Amino acid sequence: MKSFKIKTWFIALLVLGLVSCDNEAFFELTNPPEAPWQSLEELEKAPIGAYYCLSGNGGSRTMFVYGRMAGEAYADGMALASIEEGYPVQNDVEDMYNRDVEGKSIAIFDNAIFRNAYFAIGHANGALDFIAANDGVPFPEEGPDATNRIEGELRFVRAFAYYYLARIYAPAYPDDTPRLPFRTNQATNFDEAKTSTIASANDIYDFIVADLIEAKRLLPERYDATIHPEAYADGRANKFAAAALLAKVYFQMGMYDEALAEANFVIEENGGDYDLSEDPIEAFNKTGVSRGKEVIWYYALWAGDGLPSWKHPRRFDWYNATEQRATTPFNNTSRFMVASDAFLETAGWQDANGNETPEATEDLRYAQLFLRLSPEADSAFANTRDYVWNNRYFRAGDRETNLPVLRLADIVLLRAFLRAESGDNAGARADLNMVRNRAGLDDYAGSDGDLINAIHNERFKEMAFEGDRFWYLQGARVDIPAGDRGGSAIPWNSPLYSEIPDFEVELNDGF
Repeated sequence: MKSFKIKTWFIALLVLGLVSCDNEAFFELTNPPEAPWQSLEELEKAPIGAYYCLSGNGGSRTMFVYGRMAGEAYADGMALASIEEGYPVQNDVEDMYNRDVEGKSIAIFDNAIFRNAYFAIGHANGALDFIAANDGVPFPEEGPDATNRIEGELRFVRAFAYYYLARIYAPAYPDDTPRLPFRTNQATNFDEAKTSTIASANDIYDFIVADLIEAKRLLPERYDATIHPEAYADGRANKFAAAALLAKVYFQMGMYDEALAEANFVIEENGGDYDLSEDPIEAFNKTGVSRGKEVIWYYALWAGDGLPSWKHPRRFDWYNATEQRATTPFNNTSRFMVASDAFLETAGWQDANGNETPEATEDLRYAQLFLRLSPEADSAFANTRDYVWNNRYFRAGDRETNLPVLRLADIVLLRAFLRAESGDNAGARADLNMVRNRAGLDDYAGSDGDLINAIHNERFKEMAFEGDRFWYLQGARVDIPAGDRGGSAIPWNSPLYSEIPDFEVELNDGF
């Protein structure tokens, strides 16, 4: 994404509650209105702005960091390193880890996810309204298909933002309890801006599906330098990104047949653009217009106004072993979310006595994306035992590293589960082995009776510390294990979500 400028009057109308408008004077126009985009070139800035809004106004507010944090903290793959040993603690993360969030508004989500998601939604709504008001052809001289890709990207971003909101602020699907402000158009006056429909998880997921179906129809399969602007080569969604996200959304909804169809499309019809031919690290060590072969959509956090001076993701250091700028490995004293013993033992990477296993050293994911540190190597702390830390972020030597959001291994393992669930054990094994072989492991040799559990465990290893585990278990309708907490598993649809921020409830007359 290249630098862009957003018209100030447009920002003022993005969405209710996000600018804390105090009175109607805020909405009074001081200049005659004009069409927001005067050319196709200007409209090209709309999706750039929508992507940019996803990551918020500063590195500490990137929704990707906190969304992934929730997916790990609620689940069983991470634990909190000991405060007594000198590791820090963050109260909201501690509450999530303790699964003590019922009735609470989790403050770290307010700016990073709630505000950012609605900024992105509002920005997309404004441009989509403009396109719709012109019957989909705002610039007839450019041809009837000129804005298709732009509309598709806007719908993709809007769907992605609502997807994050539903996962963080709403009960597990299905649920018809009104929860979230629901905007499908840009607010045009103060009264409209401070009042909105309050939608349930069911409403939101249905809307996400509709947006992604349309985005998939409108988006091209890949960047083409002969017809697309140069900026589209850089971290932007295409047809396969829309299909991959749609597969994940359908899965979350329990619509397995539909999810399987989208996964098949991504895996079988991508024309060789995405494969698992590279080592796992290659998805995480790229910057600029560059991606690993398995990366379907990445977020280029280095691009946009004000970068590279300030808008880097700063909270991956809470659950990543390398320093923020990766200049001194494992010297970051902000980290405290460590791989749980439960995860390591389930993965086969650690025995019951806390020792590294031969299987760990054979697995490229463990070798490339984790760091096992002894007390001697981690001398900044007073720990008396080895800890295993996630080590997949900032891997291009700086916090400017592109962030893979949708990966082929994710979709292959999703299809493996869906195939096994439908009785296609041969197909499920083929998908499972595709991921295992890429990690340097032999084919799965277990029974069909244990195949689904093997797929769950393979995904646990593959997607660790990418915020996947909690919502994957929800989608699979599997109870959430206790991990290192002790005790029993909890139901997959337990009420682990944040309350809506007070500032929104107080301002929005819809509540």
